[in-house]
Amino acid sequence: MGNFHTPFPKPAPDHLLKLKALFQLLAGIVAWILAAWIPVRFYGLDHRILLSAGQGTPALTECAASLLNSEHLGAGLRLALLAKSLSLPESSNVLESAHTFLSSRRDLSYLGSRNERLELILATSGIAFENTPASPPPILTILLREPVRIRLQENLRANPSPGVQSLLEAQALPPLPPLLPARQPGGQPLEAAILLTAHLLDIGAFPPTLASEIKAATQASLEEHSLRTLQPALLAMISLSRRYEYDSLLQLLQTTQSLPTLGWIAEQIRSPSEPADLFLAASIWAGPADRLTKLPIPAQNPWKNLSDALVAGKGSVELLLQRQVPVIHLFSPFSPHWSSFFLRWEKPLQLLRCLLFLSGSWLLIGAIWHLIPDLSLTDPGPWKPIPRLAQTILLALFLASVLEPSFLHPRPLPHYRLSLADPSSPTKIQPRSKTAMDLTNLITLAIFLGLQITVYRICVRRIRQIETGSGDANLKLKLLENEDNLFDAGLYVGIGGTATALVLQVVGIIQPSLLAAYSSNLFGITCVALVKIFHVRALKQRLLLPPTKS
Repeated sequence: MGNFHTPFPKPAPDHLLKLKALFQLLAGIVAWILAAWIPVRFYGLDHRILLSAGQGTPALTECAASLLNSEHLGAGLRLALLAKSLSLPESSNVLESAHTFLSSRRDLSYLGSRNERLELILATSGIAFENTPASPPPILTILLREPVRIRLQENLRANPSPGVQSLLEAQALPPLPPLLPARQPGGQPLEAAILLTAHLLDIGAFPPTLASEIKAATQASLEEHSLRTLQPALLAMISLSRRYEYDSLLQLLQTTQSLPTLGWIAEQIRSPSEPADLFLAASIWAGPADRLTKLPIPAQNPWKNLSDALVAGKGSVELLLQRQVPVIHLFSPFSPHWSSFFLRWEKPLQLLRCLLFLSGSWLLIGAIWHLIPDLSLTDPGPWKPIPRLAQTILLALFLASVLEPSFLHPRPLPHYRLSLADPSSPTKIQPRSKTAMDLTNLITLAIFLGLQITVYRICVRRIRQIETGSGDANLKLKLLENEDNLFDAGLYVGIGGTATALVLQVVGIIQPSLLAAYSSNLFGITCVALVKIFHVRALKQRLLLPPTKS
């Protein structure tokens, strides 16, 4: 009897292969869409997730009420006014309680909190007997009065602390413009800032690290016989004391750990946005004010995210300062009620996004190789797991980077008031290392290199297919000439990549870099040179000069 079974399986028809490729392409796109819809990012925070973190946590009005109950009238009243401006529930009641507390506690009307030394100075200066202000005034306004400065200096002179005495000696040092000497007409702000700094240093208002930096800067200024080293700290104290009353200034300084942070806060307060109350609330709620310096600052409405977090609750503020990533508004088909779920399962969802990107890229790479015409499925090149896996990882990294705001979207510069540094300032601008590259440029280079590697592999596969295919040498030479445009594809891709990079730089999506843009051309020229010199030329030589038989 004959064998009814065929010895070898028949290859699948072409239409079935095309159908399989289309199915893989569709499945890969669906996986990508699902990954993009999941509102979690590695270097970004969805706005709805940020707001959901504040659910069930203390509100800003509770923080203001707690400060009022602990006799911190200045900071409590300031936060109550902030809550009122943010239209928070119960803000009117808290503000009314603050005004009632202010009218009943005359001893807190100038400083906002208790301090026996300053209260005695105000009483002996006659200020305590004046009309009670509607709210505690900025501490600089009080210190600009000459009787207050005289009595405060006499009190500090009797203090044996070396740090306090060094600051008092610094009053005789000449400052840099725009400040005037402390002991000359017009130098009252500088004298007030020095006395205030000495007083705060004496009562331990500064954290240990900040206090040691102030002492070191004071000692350096005394050795140089100039206020050049200490002046940035004094300028920051002038800016802060013009904006805060004594109690709020005390609350803010207790969370400031370094002089750079002190200068940064003063600079932000001098900006048009004036986020003084936002900084105070965030530092009281979420710990060190140094974390504020690491927040990404948008060009438009720079502190809107911090304001929204304060409205949502303490949990949102802590999450914002902990993550220190851009806040983005993502399109997602999920209801806002799902935001707490996404926050709770953020790490597993990030892993799921990675798997979706990898699976979608794997399916798409397979679909592309299936859809390439005249590519034999028996060719081991593109079907090996390692090359396909490398292409999958590269494509997945590219797609994931596009959705990460910190990678491909440069951080815009906020608008500040212009201030010119004095050329004699000891602060030296550290130039950026010439060998350092922005992460955006590195990703752009990797993408262009990956595209050229893919083009190179396609050209090499086609050359091998022609060489191992049927036909004589003349036919193979004609096929090589026919594929000349394919072998020049590296140039086309390189020019297109350069044009695309320049357009993206102009519209502000990626950082401006000519190296990243023209690297696409360089990779394209290298790819075409390798293909034509080392592969096409070598194959033509083998076809024109066949090996002679011995």
